[in-house]
Amino acid sequence: MAQSTTRIMAILAATLCTSVAFAAQRTYDRSLNAPPGGRLTFDADVGSVSVVGHDAPEVVVHADLEGSESLLNRLHIDAEQTPSGVTISAHVTHDGLFDWFNFGPSRVRFTIEVPRSYPVDLRTSGGGIEVRDLNASVHGKTSGGGIHVQNVAGEVKMHTSGGGIDAEHLDGPAELSSSGGPIDVTDSAGNLDRDTSGGGIRIQNDDGTVHAHTSGGSIQAELRSNRGVSLSTSGGSITLLLPQNTRASIDAETSGGRVTSDLPVTTMQFGASNHLQGTIGGGGAQISLHTSGGGIHIGPLT
Repeated sequence: MAQSTTRIMAILAATLCTSVAFAAQRTYDRSLNAPPGGRLTFDADVGSVSVVGHDAPEVVVHADLEGSESLLNRLHIDAEQTPSGVTISAHVTHDGLFDWFNFGPSRVRFTIEVPRSYPVDLRTSGGGIEVRDLNASVHGKTSGGGIHVQNVAGEVKMHTSGGGIDAEHLDGPAELSSSGGPIDVTDSAGNLDRDTSGGGIRIQNDDGTVHAHTSGGSIQAELRSNRGVSLSTSGGSITLLLPQNTRASIDAETSGGRVTSDLPVTTMQFGASNHLQGTIGGGGAQISLHTSGGGIHIGPLT
């Protein structure tokens, strides 16, 4: 019992010291030339990152840093020009396995301006990712936050293990995946591939091939055209809205509800109200809809 009490007191003392040590604040600023043909590479142990396109031929880096003196003293930020463009890194050095208990709470946020034509490749283990106003490819991965992408004309590949994904005004193919949240896409003109294990999927005003899968929610899709659609979920319903003049071949099946359509379907097979095969408008690109946990509804855009 005495040993246990001593251990608890030690933990409380460490916690008090950590809270006292918190509240150091610093900033980091640097500008680098960014000639055409380069790209931005960002890799960080902690913090969120926001990348914004601008019209100047330079990369402007700003970081707001807040945390314990111990953390900020061990956080090393480097920004340098390389043959391939600009590389930014933010890494924390450690003395031992339990170092993180001495760092306490922290807030690290990077804001980076890049030329609009600059491709970006972003990695962070400790925060969210935001990218907007680029005419180039965007690749990103985070283990600790959500992702927001807006006004990007180029290939998009984003993954998060700790949050949802929100994307709007995309003009190019997009692969979006999450292990812990919903995916929401609005106003996209390219092919979409979405996968999540922890939430629903919503698609509004898309004009491309669509593949979407979720293990933990419903799917709602409003499409400007049918260029091929595959929607599947293990944990919710599916609602698909299409233009009145859509041409399609339909295969829709559910194990947990009914299949209904407000668009005229020439039925090839309709089994016990849970499996529909047929054509709309005489046939066209394949539409495949499958769920184990809810109903399926096909309707017209209003």
